[in-house]
Amino acid sequence: MQYARRLKHLILCLVGILFVAFAPQAWGTEERSARGTGDPNLSETKGTDKDISTAEGHRVIVYYFHGNNRCHTCRRIEQLTQQAVTESFAHEIEAGRVEMKVINVDEEVNRHFTEDYQLYTRSVVISDVVKGKERQWKNLQRVWELVRSDETFKKYIRDEIRAYLS
Repeated sequence: MQYARRLKHLILCLVGILFVAFAPQAWGTEERSARGTGDPNLSETKGTDKDISTAEGHRVIVYYFHGNNRCHTCRRIEQLTQQAVTESFAHEIEAGRVEMKVINVDEEVNRHFTEDYQLYTRSVVISDVVKGKERQWKNLQRVWELVRSDETFKKYIRDEIRAYLS
């Protein structure tokens, strides 16, 4: 009986890992455009003076979405993402052109992000905002496969942010 339960648990874990690994390819491209110019959900993420001062220009928001239960890998993805952003974009952060937000999607006020960005797991999403409107966004799904290589992971984050800054 104990053996059957362990085997069932192992199979469920393997199915979950395969889902995370292969779902992005099954769904096609990971980049999506913003839906319309007046996305009401985008305004809910604002609220600081820096947001208001950069609303007229171009900025990139880097989101790390997590839940209440966080595994070691989830925490590592957040840590490496923060390092990549702060180490490589200090001037852009100071100028308000790059911003990082860590958001718990299990909190009621943040649940809309799951639908807005079509999240199916803990994710890093970059959002391209021009004149206060989200122009496009991208779910950086490769973070799960790159998390064991610090430099490769950080390079992936940096390259994706730079693509949106240019």
